[in-house]
Amino acid sequence: MPKSRNHKSQHYIPRSYLSAWCDPNTPAGMQPFVWTFDPSGGVGRKRAPQNLFTETDIYTIFRPDGPRDLRIEFELPKLEQGLKTLITDFVAGHRQLPRLRQSQLIAFIAAMHGRTPEAREIQRMLWRQALDAAEAKTVALGSTANAEAELRNLRKVVESPMQFLLPGAMMDGLPTLSEMTMTIICSVEPGFITSDSPVTWFDPTVPRHSFLAHKSSLADPGIEVVMPLSPRHTIILHHPMTRFEKPVRYVRASATTVAALNRRTAHYAHKALVSWRDGFDPAWRIGVPERPD
Repeated sequence: MPKSRNHKSQHYIPRSYLSAWCDPNTPAGMQPFVWTFDPSGGVGRKRAPQNLFTETDIYTIFRPDGPRDLRIEFELPKLEQGLKTLITDFVAGHRQLPRLRQSQLIAFIAAMHGRTPEAREIQRMLWRQALDAAEAKTVALGSTANAEAELRNLRKVVESPMQFLLPGAMMDGLPTLSEMTMTIICSVEPGFITSDSPVTWFDPTVPRHSFLAHKSSLADPGIEVVMPLSPRHTIILHHPMTRFEKPVRYVRASATTVAALNRRTAHYAHKALVSWRDGFDPAWRIGVPERPD
């Protein structure tokens, strides 16, 4: 069978990432599983990581004159390589990450922020607005070759935003993320959950009355880019920024910190939370993330 016909079911949350949340009490002989929950609560479901968070051809580029283009699907696993050993060999022992390992982890975070269906639909909506404005302008001023070329390009982006979104997220985000301070919050007991949208951008310094109108940027001095790494570890990229290499900071988390980060994860989840054990914690549920006044 030609390779282009394979890889139709594509993971937008990698199995290698989810495996850190597999229930440690999985019975012998049973396929390892995690527990998933609706963000609003309810009964947990056992799900094997390989059966979670897939979509048909989410990364496939369809070309009218050729086979399915799977370059994105084939490149993403390269970013996932070594994630498990990075956690077990370095993070779990609070060891400093070699520069190459740091760079790989930051690239993984940048990709995770842009590779989900939710991120795709947000981009599609923004490009649709640009397309509508361009079409209205063409109607008002008349069609030209340049206008028609712009419309074709915009329609292509609206139809298949992921092929533009992921490279853009990597190119735009990596330089800034690489200069941010890296802090890893550590919990003695398994405490952190994750979700189907695990990377969050959040600025706790934004006042409540401005939160809904505020558009977060990596340049914001208070911005925090957060991603759970395992039930015991969550990484935060934050300011200050510097071009010089900085050591990773390991900080022991209090129960209050774990709860606050879990509420943030749950708030920004799209359709599912992931835990290493059964039982929805009501403390995960929140209407608006907590922040100082």
